[in-house]
Amino acid sequence: MPPLTWSTLLTEWDLPVPAVVLLATAGVGYVAAAVQRPGWPWGRAVAFLTGTGLAVFAVGGAVNAYSDVLFSMHMAQHLLLIMVVPALLLLGRPLDLVLGRPRRVLGRAARPLGVVTHPAVGFAGYTAVVVGTHLTPFLQSALTSPLAHGVEELLYLGSGLLLLLPLVGVRPGRPPLSHLARLVVLFGAMVVDAVVGVVLMMTPAEPFPAYAAVVRYWGPGLVEDLHWGGAAMWVGGDALMAALAVFVIGRWMSAMDRGDDLGTWLESARRSALDLGEGTAVDDDEEALRSYNAMLARLAGQETGH
Repeated sequence: MPPLTWSTLLTEWDLPVPAVVLLATAGVGYVAAAVQRPGWPWGRAVAFLTGTGLAVFAVGGAVNAYSDVLFSMHMAQHLLLIMVVPALLLLGRPLDLVLGRPRRVLGRAARPLGVVTHPAVGFAGYTAVVVGTHLTPFLQSALTSPLAHGVEELLYLGSGLLLLLPLVGVRPGRPPLSHLARLVVLFGAMVVDAVVGVVLMMTPAEPFPAYAAVVRYWGPGLVEDLHWGGAAMWVGGDALMAALAVFVIGRWMSAMDRGDDLGTWLESARRSALDLGEGTAVDDDEEALRSYNAMLARLAGQETGH
């Protein structure tokens, strides 16, 4: 590999055809679906397409090409795939675009999916992936096996999506989390990044032989590069989590202005019962309000035995 410069950062590409085809299909499909939905917010489309573009760069650009040479570049790929790309994809709300009302379309599958996308499951998966791919021999396997490397990239993207879905998206079959709960999950993920990053920064020798086997006469030394990567996970990872926390706090403040700062759990439960999309207030929709009142009357009748 030539020395890493601003020029090679933009010109060195190693595109995996299956991943590029999949991401391109997702982008084209999103645009086609958005065209069929007049009034679909353009900001969501920009977020989703930016996410797919960054995913292509992360798996096929210089970030991927140099991830086998520099641990710090591996960490850049890690942060892109596990945090930046998932956040942008979810902000695009692809499920709402394609399915309209995911809960109604998914039917009985919505509740099991709600369990899989529970924040505790997402946090556990995120922790397992971050720890397992950096403090175990797994990374050595990913450096020497293209198949393991592909699995690693899928683990980063999948765990990031599961972690962030209940925080910036909507879980199928479940009401949204309260804003306080979202901040708690983000804080927990920050702790995971900090702990693993500090462990890497305190490691006195290169733990991955594949990096030591690379012959290069440029860039940082092996241990220095390892420490840079650890610092990137700690500082960079926590900075990205902090940015998401600011986003959540901003939505919380907006909810307070609307008078539903207790987490909107009641309104969310009512929307879920009537299969309304997020942002649709029951009391502002006459048909929905009649359906809601009818449902309450049925429940009251069941309780009284009539």
